Amino acid sequence: MSGLVDAHVHLLPDRLAAAIRRFFEERMPSYCHYPYPWQAARAAIADAGVTRCWSLPYSHKPDVAAPLNRWMAEAFHDDPMVVPGGTVHPGDDVGGVVREALVDLRLRILKIHCSVGAFAPDDERLDPLWREASARGTPVVVHLGHAVDGTTAADEVRPIAAVARRWPEARIVVAHCGAPAVEPVLALLRATRAVHADLTPVGARLTPVDAAALAGLEDRILFGSDAPNTGSAIGTSVAHVRAMGLGADAEAAVLGGNATRLLAPH
Repeated sequence: MSGLVDAHVHLLPDRLAAAIRRFFEERMPSYCHYPYPWQAARAAIADAGVTRCWSLPYSHKPDVAAPLNRWMAEAFHDDPMVVPGGTVHPGDDVGGVVREALVDLRLRILKIHCSVGAFAPDDERLDPLWREASARGTPVVVHLGHAVDGTTAADEVRPIAAVARRWPEARIVVAHCGAPAVEPVLALLRATRAVHADLTPVGARLTPVDAAALAGLEDRILFGSDAPNTGSAIGTSVAHVRAMGLGADAEAAVLGGNATRLLAPH
């Protein structure tokens, strides 16, 4: 058993976390469920039953990613629960930032956020990211949607489909399963061999999928909460997965096994 693995949390430097919390409080106050300072947020996530989590940073402009990645590596280098991730912006020296993150800092996950950074995942400047991640088997969590409320439109799935065609070994994890555009995202999973998706809610809205929609994809779906800025408690999101009636093996895979497997050596 892998335990409960939350593959989508944001434990970030307190100053950055405070700025993000202000954004949500001003625009979407229903998102704010857990304390945002990273140590308090980590404790709350553990208290909710999470045994391991992926902490995903993201950069809104060039020159932010490298120092943020270094902080992630330092803060969580010996943390038994938190798997620290890295990020990059297409305006950076993408190859250099990604190599430092994966080789020097030994970060095991990458995250890009198309809305926050104002770019598309098939931006040619990101080619070094996809090349390096494909070669190393590093999961790359991608938030596709550009809407301020975190949602994704169906046409925003096309750029990541183009990436998946060009880089078929890339272990892409589509954040929020692209909600509400879950149908084209699940179709992309069925058409590829390495694309995954997480069931992270969008605010208080749980991912609109059921066992029938996920049939045959149970080995490529991950659990996520978006803590600390989420409108759905971790326990509520877990209950949503359990209520699908996936079967014991599939349920265990979604709630932890798949995320654990993705971190195994390539």
